[in-house]
Amino acid sequence: MSAGNIRIGLIGLGSVCEFVHYPGFSRIPGVEIAALCEVDEDLLARRQAQWGVAAGFTDVDRFLAAVRPDAVTVAVPNVYHRDIVLKAVAAGCHVLCEKPIGMTVAETVDMYESARDAGVRHMTAFTYRFVPGMRYLKHLVDEGQLGEIRHARFQRLQDWGEHSVGWRQYRRMAATGELGDMGIHRIDFAEDLLGPIRSVCASLKQVVPRDHTEEGRPCEPQDVEDWVAWIAEFESGTTGVFEMGKLTKGHGPAGDHDLCELNGSEGSAAYRLHTPFAIQAGPRREKYRRRSVPKRFLALPGSPRDPKEGDPAQTFRFDQAWEFVCAIREGRDCVPSFYHGMRAQVVAESIIEAAASRKWVDVPG
Repeated sequence: MSAGNIRIGLIGLGSVCEFVHYPGFSRIPGVEIAALCEVDEDLLARRQAQWGVAAGFTDVDRFLAAVRPDAVTVAVPNVYHRDIVLKAVAAGCHVLCEKPIGMTVAETVDMYESARDAGVRHMTAFTYRFVPGMRYLKHLVDEGQLGEIRHARFQRLQDWGEHSVGWRQYRRMAATGELGDMGIHRIDFAEDLLGPIRSVCASLKQVVPRDHTEEGRPCEPQDVEDWVAWIAEFESGTTGVFEMGKLTKGHGPAGDHDLCELNGSEGSAAYRLHTPFAIQAGPRREKYRRRSVPKRFLALPGSPRDPKEGDPAQTFRFDQAWEFVCAIREGRDCVPSFYHGMRAQVVAESIIEAAASRKWVDVPG
């Protein structure tokens, strides 16, 4: 890798790669999309033609040996994350992996320690950290402008319909349902805002069978939850209430209800994804008012992304690629790293235990 130049390979070419990883990396000067890797030969051929990338592989081992990329993204079903990441780390690659990075805490520990010990940069794809409204909210918390945060609520409500959602609905492929899909994002940014979660009580529920495709063909029923809720006590003393679901009629598949609301001793503030350039804020004895996000929080410093470009509820995700590239070039840890992916998995497994036991569960430190 020459100074500043990075050759990156994309592993897994589905919708996340199409709408997040490829557009994020393709607009960064000095970054070359060196090769693509995808088991679906038809999809691989389409992406090669679409993106103008000559080198394409269906086998990860051949891909790593032939291309020798500086870095890779991993956007495949969860069950394959660990093996691919460990192969990439052994090949000396920096790695950006989709969430949840592993199927179990043990897998995430293995991935984190392997990447750390190899001295490569490692990043977990917790994209919501890069929403302008979320970045501004964290600034307000860090500066103490809301005072002591007493309680908070986190919601992600969508309507994906009652048909099959593919590999995400099977435990053997995804480990969990809504908890690992949308819940784990909220675990991560809640701890980023408020510090470690100390204990949880929870409920998981499978509401529908999802035993047919959108076209009406029968398929194997799902065996994971499509709704989850939990109460968290943070080490700081803050109490948080969380709810995630994909069957909330009135909310589209993209989901216009994505809320993070913090109530502090000096004021409250709330972020909503569908208005990423503004938050709601209110001091004591006053109602919420719309507050524009200051310009410096609209994109990461130096990011080639134009905040005015495209749908602002989507394009903020491109800054994830910029953070990854900057960490590689600067020789520093990515934020969020595999450590944060591991930590979120620890909390997620505590939520599963709490739901199964119907008791409060202490989260391991």
